[in-house]
Amino acid sequence: MIKALLLGMPDISPRLDVIMTLPNHGLASLAGNVDPSVCEVKIADLVAVRDRWQDYVLDVIKSYSPELVGISFMTFQYKSAVSIAKLIKKYDKNIKIAIGGYHPTLMYEEISESPDFRTIDFIIRGEGEGTFSELVSAINAGGGYEKIDGLSYKINEVFQHNPTREILDLDLIKLPKRNARLITKGFSIFGFPADNIETSRGCTYRCKFCTINKMYGRTFRKYSIERIITDIKDAQRYGARYLSISDDNITLDLQRLEDLCDEIISNKLNSMQFFLQATVEGIAHSSKLVQKMSDAGMKSVFLGIESEKKNNLDFIYKKSSNPESTKKAIKNLRDNGIIAIGGFIVGMPDDDEKSLWNTFKTAWELKIDIPVFSILIPQPKSEIRDELIGQGLVVNDSNYYDYELTIANVKTKYLSSEELQRINQKMYDAYLINLNYIRFNQVRKIYPSYFWKTVFGQIPLVIKDFIKKK
Repeated sequence: MIKALLLGMPDISPRLDVIMTLPNHGLASLAGNVDPSVCEVKIADLVAVRDRWQDYVLDVIKSYSPELVGISFMTFQYKSAVSIAKLIKKYDKNIKIAIGGYHPTLMYEEISESPDFRTIDFIIRGEGEGTFSELVSAINAGGGYEKIDGLSYKINEVFQHNPTREILDLDLIKLPKRNARLITKGFSIFGFPADNIETSRGCTYRCKFCTINKMYGRTFRKYSIERIITDIKDAQRYGARYLSISDDNITLDLQRLEDLCDEIISNKLNSMQFFLQATVEGIAHSSKLVQKMSDAGMKSVFLGIESEKKNNLDFIYKKSSNPESTKKAIKNLRDNGIIAIGGFIVGMPDDDEKSLWNTFKTAWELKIDIPVFSILIPQPKSEIRDELIGQGLVVNDSNYYDYELTIANVKTKYLSSEELQRINQKMYDAYLINLNYIRFNQVRKIYPSYFWKTVFGQIPLVIKDFIKKK
């Protein structure tokens, strides 16, 4: 039997860490779907020790002595993944390293030829539960990598890419193994101990800024509600009081969402609290559904509003909502005491300073509890990336560690990347540092202790930023 250590990255978007810090759900799912007679798996979510992650990694490598280390990362976590892989190989070159997650899946060919990742041995592409399980069995048996779909591996220092693995049957995926986590503290949503669950995978929309279709195709697969309830109970048993539902688009099936709410209530699990992502159309569809969501403990919802500007919506090829639907969706949430987190994309080709402030005005008039003004990211392999590069609007096409929501990697026809980033910060400042915001903000009413602690905790940062600008 071999030992495997799975590492979640220390990086988190600075706009999200104020709200939540979460463990890596995918790694727990990998651990739960490995034959325990073949491999012992431990997980370390480095986001909970991000101020000292290098020392932590070395300490756990020394104490646990794994034969295999798995590193899961997204695009903006690229730099950390490279550093961790080099750190491990420097300590012990015999430890095998496998990387996986969104970025390795999309960029496996480029990674296999990059000097950044000469230290790695395997790339796990796509959904990892089946591929990782077969990989540890092959390592245990001393070979057979060529038979594993979804795996890239080295022969004489040259990567071989096996055929892509078919998407998985969710009925065959076992529960996440939460007791494999070495770090059990430091995860929260609005100050409550938190964890993840998923109820489905995939999305059938064709948003050009998104790459989820590259992972799953345009599919929507659903776990049984019985399995979801069991997963909620398991997360609760391990101490979670707030759960993030990490589905790509749970509102693709509104009847199923209502059925899930009914089961949560009937199982008396609505003492738990839930955060989820949703579409404007899904939340605007039925005030009755939103009331039931509230009754089931769904206390915060991220809405992908994206833009109220029609040509922007046409550009990102989203199944667009109209302003009236957006107003109705926010009203449904507020009427039922659900925190509305509104996601807007800024920095699209036709954006000028006026249009950015119109986005601000829209968020303000809607009384969005937490605005997320995301600067458009030219994600690798996304459809929008090629268009932006073709228009000469991408200013950073390779430093992936800057590919997060607050950094301008693009310019517009009217704004430089520096101007875009400066205005974006001013939008946040104007929104959040406003007494009227404190008055209408539902976070203050629902989680007063968390709200005031966060507000007072941000004041020194605001002062520091102000002094720096002076």
